[in-house]
Amino acid sequence: MDNLFTISSFLNYAIRPYLELGLFILLIVIIGYLYYQLNKRNSFIQLIYDKLHIRDTGLGKEELTKILSKLQIVELTKIITRGKFFDDEILNYIFEDDKEKKLFLHYTREKTIADKVLKEGFQFRYSFHKTASKITQDRLALIYKHNRSKYFGNYVLILSISTKIHNYYSEELRKISPPEAFVEQILTEVLPFHDENNDVVYALSNKFIKGYFNHETGEITSNPEFNPNFDCDIFRRNLDRLRDAYSKEK
Repeated sequence: MDNLFTISSFLNYAIRPYLELGLFILLIVIIGYLYYQLNKRNSFIQLIYDKLHIRDTGLGKEELTKILSKLQIVELTKIITRGKFFDDEILNYIFEDDKEKKLFLHYTREKTIADKVLKEGFQFRYSFHKTASKITQDRLALIYKHNRSKYFGNYVLILSISTKIHNYYSEELRKISPPEAFVEQILTEVLPFHDENNDVVYALSNKFIKGYFNHETGEITSNPEFNPNFDCDIFRRNLDRLRDAYSKEK
């Protein structure tokens, strides 16, 4: 028993200085990390002050928030985002004459694919809304959606459909009440087809593709055939075909 006590005392005596040293080093690391985070936060706040030309650095968080809110966070957007997405030229192009229109964005990696969409329409499987994000001029929502989607590619397609056209076919679909049917499946000039995985593929008419832009370089490519108010007999035939198919299933 005495031997065990002696060994325990010896280990405690021998190891304790190293434990204290380890705890001291850990404490230094934690203090250093907190200091780094504090400096980073202060640097970010100072960057905002500089960007907004605020001279009174004694402003509190609430006052700064009010200023940013009044400015509709335009300058803050440029600080916390990279690339050209939020440049005035791009935003003006996206939301140009956007009244009474439903807007969607789709990201792709290849320019050749974006060019193909302008000519042949926007292909999608299952739900249109799983591959195209609806947008509005809500800046915070736009920041979130862009930062969530930008990794899918630099080329951003802009899809624009007249609200009048969209609402008309939505109402017609509602009358039929087919399961898992969407307006965008009606607004196609070609028949749906099956791909190699036997998935049904639809192609939203290219008339509803405004164009695309590169969110890194800011380069814009417009679609000469763009017409958000486009309507044709083919859409009505698509609706009739869906109505007939659904009535047979009942």
